[in-house]
Amino acid sequence: MTTDPSTRAEFIAGLRRLAAFLADNPKVPVPTYGAEISVHAQGSDDDQRAAVDRVADLIGSPASDGIDYITARDFGPITYQAVADSRERMRDLDAWFGYRNTAAA
Repeated sequence: MTTDPSTRAEFIAGLRRLAAFLADNPKVPVPTYGAEISVHAQGSDDDQRAAVDRVADLIGSPASDGIDYITARDFGPITYQAVADSRERMRDLDAWFGYRNTAAA
């Protein structure tokens, strides 16, 4: 996740181009139930949670602790969310994907 002005401008311009493309091409399908834009925090578990808390303040939505530490705000069918993936969660995912790749072979 970044607040770099150049990166933000490119991202926002890309969203606008996507919206214009979809508006101009009504036969191109869109998700039936909406979509999510996720930004993932970096650093230690504490650093990530602090980053999500800062985003929560900026978007006016509380952070919640579940499988991941997350804050989100809906814009119609589009959800913007900031996520902290704990080291424990990432270990679990790595183990699952490792098992999945082994089982598929």
